[in-house]
Amino acid sequence: MKRQILIFGGTTEGRKTANWLSDLKQPFYYSTKTTSNPLLSDMGVCLSGGMNEEEMIEFCRQQEIKLIVDAAHPFAADLHINLHRVATELDIAIVRIEREFIERLEHEHIRYLPSIEACIQAIQKEGIERVLSLIGVKNLPKIKKALPDCDIWFRILNFPESIRIANEAEVKEERLIVSSRFENLLLEEELIKEHGIQGIMTKESGYTGLLDKKMDLAIKHEIPLFIVKRPDLPEYDKIIKTRSEFQSYLDVTFGIKRLELAHGYTTGTCAAISAKAALLALLDKKQMEWERVDLPNNREAMMPIHCTEFTENYGICTVIKNSGDDPDVTDGTEIGCRISFNTSGEICFLKGEGVGIVTKAGLEIPIGHPAVNPMPRKIIERELNRILNQYELTRGVDVSIFVPMGAKLAKKTFNPRLGIEGGISIIGTTGILKPFSAEAYVQTIKKHVRFAVENGSTQVIINSGGRSERYLKQKFPEMPQHGYIQYGNFIGDTIHAINGSGIEKVTMGIMMGKAVKLAKGHLDTHSKKVVFNKDFLIQIAKEANYDESYVDKIKEVNMARDLEGIFPFNEEESFYQHLKKKCCKVLEKEIEDYKIELLLMNIKGDII
Repeated sequence: MKRQILIFGGTTEGRKTANWLSDLKQPFYYSTKTTSNPLLSDMGVCLSGGMNEEEMIEFCRQQEIKLIVDAAHPFAADLHINLHRVATELDIAIVRIEREFIERLEHEHIRYLPSIEACIQAIQKEGIERVLSLIGVKNLPKIKKALPDCDIWFRILNFPESIRIANEAEVKEERLIVSSRFENLLLEEELIKEHGIQGIMTKESGYTGLLDKKMDLAIKHEIPLFIVKRPDLPEYDKIIKTRSEFQSYLDVTFGIKRLELAHGYTTGTCAAISAKAALLALLDKKQMEWERVDLPNNREAMMPIHCTEFTENYGICTVIKNSGDDPDVTDGTEIGCRISFNTSGEICFLKGEGVGIVTKAGLEIPIGHPAVNPMPRKIIERELNRILNQYELTRGVDVSIFVPMGAKLAKKTFNPRLGIEGGISIIGTTGILKPFSAEAYVQTIKKHVRFAVENGSTQVIINSGGRSERYLKQKFPEMPQHGYIQYGNFIGDTIHAINGSGIEKVTMGIMMGKAVKLAKGHLDTHSKKVVFNKDFLIQIAKEANYDESYVDKIKEVNMARDLEGIFPFNEEESFYQHLKKKCCKVLEKEIEDYKIELLLMNIKGDII
């Protein structure tokens, strides 16, 4: 198959786009300015070293490129413009894969400015004398030259090229903070306190650049944060943020469809590969290109390494999570691990950025420990011990798994209600995500049940989601938060998880659409597995002694909620009582040792 898609990447967005195309079995080229960490994919060919505008035009003509994907860094303004010119001249489609940015904050200490020059002028105008620059090494010489009367500390990445630039600019060693981009801002906070920093410079880099943490730092210490706004982008055919948006665009524009559903990997697998690669990077002092780990059930996983950093004291590696076609909030997220040696002789898991801390009992992880589940811990420990034995080392290892976007993503999960604070969980029992298996969701349901029991609940209220839970909380205001469990589409998995748990009574709230499916015997109500069945509704109406006029009306119904136009939603209506009885009969076959009360709900919050 001819390669007619050209990605410009070298970023998290570029890597995840490559994952998306690989899962579609769609060949592509991947262009990046750097020559390290070549892309590893059966579908992709890596073009290292970058191209100017003329070279892009020639390459696109020769290879008959039909689509340019701009997944480059937001501040690569010249590249964005060049790509747009190339697409326009050759009449090629062009799309932008965009990262998620932090909403701009109106605050007296947060200043958004159009350029580095504008930041410098603002610092001069306000008479700021002690500055912390978190803006990147490429602009270091410019900042130092433009602010000769300022005492400036520069944070730079621990790369030889970065250190060379700083040395050539004659920055004093004590004014350099040489660290990983994955380190938190504790060093900066100490520096602010010790030296009385009066202003901070940075770029509008988004969550991956820890901009939210930098904003918190400035507000906490009441000093201005000067943010260089991301440059305006040219006009694209489409701005894309998710896998589904990209697949839809390819389908509509080029007729590219999924040939089969792709599997993905859990956060636990990503963490294990990152940990293994990071230890090898620390020991061998080399850039890592790929790594593999053994998974349960005699399977294995192999993934390309996105980023490698190492010093004499630590090794860091990251991967870009590929969730396949399993819907998952962490798809395309960077997950990494920092490895260092300790003197304990043991493998110790430490808190990393974006990974939550367990604050309550009932989660198989001790309180105060990072939320790395038992199976990922087991895989990581096994892989690290193999390497230590191979190198004949008896030293202990500190394992710090991190997810730069984790704190934000955690808000979209059940972690806050489970008492996991500050980030996501590193999970996975098999290590592999099967399309629409929703392994993570089912595991979360099981966690919820254990959590409720550990915290003294003998009764729980199960429901399908946020809306139904709000209605149930109005009816049962005395029930604590941990007593509510959301089953989504997985009614059967929830019922089975409660069996033998110690729960004595379950109240189940269910909306009309799911109730109709449950009554027919479907314990998984996902729309991809169960369709709306009018014949079954007609059967219920006949069993409840409704005449033929009602049968004709049901034939016109397209959604379960439309039944209320035929049968008023109240306790006296026989249709709903028959529907509830059928639901309860299905549930009773699955229940072992507790009582269940079923509450039928409509979209307005009325309950029968």
